[in-house]
Amino acid sequence: MKRLGFVLLLFLMLVSLTACGGERAVEAGADAGGGTLRVALNSEPTTLNPYIWAALNDRNVFLQLYNSLMEYDPQTLKPVPGLIREAKASEDGLTYTFTLQEGVTFHNGKPMTADDVKASLAKAMTPEATRTAPLLKAIKEVKVDGDRQLTVLLNNRDSLLLDSLVEVFVTPNDPSIDHSKHPVGTGPFKLNAWVRNEKVVLEKNEAYWKQGLPKLSRLEFVPIPDAEVKTLQLLNGQVDFIDIAPITRLGEIEKSTDYQLARLGEESAIQDHLMLINNAKAPMNDRRFRKALDYALDREVIKKALFGNFVVRSGPLPDSHETANRDIPKTTMDKAKARELLKASGYKGEPVELLYHKIDSMYDIVAQIAEQSLKDIGVNVTLRGVEIAQFSQLVFTKKSYDLALTGIVPKPNPVDMLNHPFGKTNGASMQWQSKEWAANLLRVSQLPEAEGRELLKQLQSQLADQMPGIIVGGLIQTPAMSRAVSGFVPNPQSKLYFETVSVSKK
Repeated sequence: MKRLGFVLLLFLMLVSLTACGGERAVEAGADAGGGTLRVALNSEPTTLNPYIWAALNDRNVFLQLYNSLMEYDPQTLKPVPGLIREAKASEDGLTYTFTLQEGVTFHNGKPMTADDVKASLAKAMTPEATRTAPLLKAIKEVKVDGDRQLTVLLNNRDSLLLDSLVEVFVTPNDPSIDHSKHPVGTGPFKLNAWVRNEKVVLEKNEAYWKQGLPKLSRLEFVPIPDAEVKTLQLLNGQVDFIDIAPITRLGEIEKSTDYQLARLGEESAIQDHLMLINNAKAPMNDRRFRKALDYALDREVIKKALFGNFVVRSGPLPDSHETANRDIPKTTMDKAKARELLKASGYKGEPVELLYHKIDSMYDIVAQIAEQSLKDIGVNVTLRGVEIAQFSQLVFTKKSYDLALTGIVPKPNPVDMLNHPFGKTNGASMQWQSKEWAANLLRVSQLPEAEGRELLKQLQSQLADQMPGIIVGGLIQTPAMSRAVSGFVPNPQSKLYFETVSVSKK
């Protein structure tokens, strides 16, 4: 068997999480320590079940309660040890041997064993676990080899298995536990109280397996749907942390001596502003029309309007990513070329509607700039902002739209960075059908590394040629917090981890 590149000491893993380049942790003050952190989210969680969940607020609360088998290093975006301490793979890639961390206990005091991990994998592979079951299709069998070791047999090679295990959380092998309401995990915090529509209270797990963590003694999650109210509560000291700082308030917060932003480095920005295009309707069914829209977009103006919370790029992978196809020319605004393509497509001024959802002010800004960009080249476009529920129904259920702006959060691996915008639900909504492209994308993780990278580059070229949808640019959402808060590390997927966070004493 060969090593997969890590048997990392816990100390080294924690250093990588708190001292990494663009995702540098918010620095600690001299009086940092423990305390209570009050976190404002835009809604309360709907469940705390880590296998069956829907909303991002579900995830951001239960991330404090459970640990995953693997974790992502926020700088390299590579999987690093979580509850799996060591991973080995056979030469043919069909057998993995996992050794678990020592001294891990659940919140109920029961030691975590390989049997619990096997049961957790089984839960993550059920049809109801829609976020993880498709990722684990390659698993044929899981064998327990003692309290701390498992052998996983695969049906086929899967180079993304360790990435997929970042999404698998471990719970006790006890079917009597209802994790949706009474969660039991191995995480840094455990549930103290859940007062519906008011707050979720977590308390420190004194028996946490990571030495010296967590630093906080208590976490409170408060649902505040209105972004402006949420920000005012931060500025008034009623909460310490807000998950997303409104674009219109970034300058004010950044200049403040009492508050701070946790900005993500552009090189780690994997989220996208995506323009969905209904490829089944005229004039959008003409590739030249779609390309004209891409050339029309003024991405530099968008970046300025969003106070830098935007990455100028037109491809689904960050430019710095090792698998990005650098042979594809970057799309820069070219109004003359856009008008030329528009004319070649046969467009004759038919009305086109640009739909967007109004869940954050940044979408209003992007939509308004995109509308003006399209008008500048002669597209008869109108703008329509709707609530997210109506947006989802029109775009994903009915497919009754022309153009639609949204934001997406892919996983930090190149396959999902392509699949998330152009496969899955988004691809279906665009009614862009390429069975060959989809089949080849699935093949990437089954191929030897060099062949997989080459295929990824070909798939990117095909997307650039067909332009089924448009990557408007990289999406960045920035949390804001009191300057009393230290140790927070921004995450490329906007996940909130608080085990290294502390609040200085007043």
